[in-house]
Amino acid sequence: MAAMSSDSVAVPGTPAWGVGPGLLRGGDFALPSVIATEIARVLSDRIVFLELAPGTRILEEEVGASFGVSRSPIREAFRMLEGDGLVIRAARRGVSITPMSRRDLDEVYACRVGLEGLAAAEAARRIDDEGRALVERLLAGLQAAFTADDVPTFFQHNVAFTRAIHALSQNQTLIRIVAGIEKQALRYRYLAHLQSREMLAMTLEGHGGVAEAVLAGKADLARRRASQLMRRSHGVIARALAESAYGLPGDTGTAELEDS
Repeated sequence: MAAMSSDSVAVPGTPAWGVGPGLLRGGDFALPSVIATEIARVLSDRIVFLELAPGTRILEEEVGASFGVSRSPIREAFRMLEGDGLVIRAARRGVSITPMSRRDLDEVYACRVGLEGLAAAEAARRIDDEGRALVERLLAGLQAAFTADDVPTFFQHNVAFTRAIHALSQNQTLIRIVAGIEKQALRYRYLAHLQSREMLAMTLEGHGGVAEAVLAGKADLARRRASQLMRRSHGVIARALAESAYGLPGDTGTAELEDS
């Protein structure tokens, strides 16, 4: 499979945080190092693409030897991944990949139903000619990958399409919120892409409907279609998780997501 990155499509809107005089005192705050950020990105990709399985312990020594760095940036990277919900750190137990559970999936998609609907509505209101060309190009890429049964490329175009809608919303607060939730959603989405042809067909149809509404500037329709796609995706992913090696025994989760 070709190398992929869960961060391969840039999302604008990263905040430049200002600090007042006297806020920083002697080591109270430190920006993460470039090395730690890159290690976190690589490990994040391995978690998303299930190369590091849920529940797997990851040791500082092994990661440090793999990257040829000291423990300090490794610990920084672990803190970043913990903030993204991808690892769990516990006293005397070390660091492990966060398990995939129905409860986690339900919580993530309960958020996505509303947020993706809002992003699509805002994109429909603000889209310009350049944005229209981008949406059409990404949709064509999805169709081509589906026809070729190229799951990795289809997944890349799927993620790129979703992020493009976020960016086209021009709502910087929304972009920051969905970027955080996306990290947790990506591996569930990828699992369903690997296991279910239904996920691919539904995604293609759903994105096509969202694109049609966004391109026509129909905000309410775009919201409804994007939210409905999230509900349908949740159901397909829940079944894929239950049938996978990563599902937890007796983990049935909650009822289907309600309409917003």
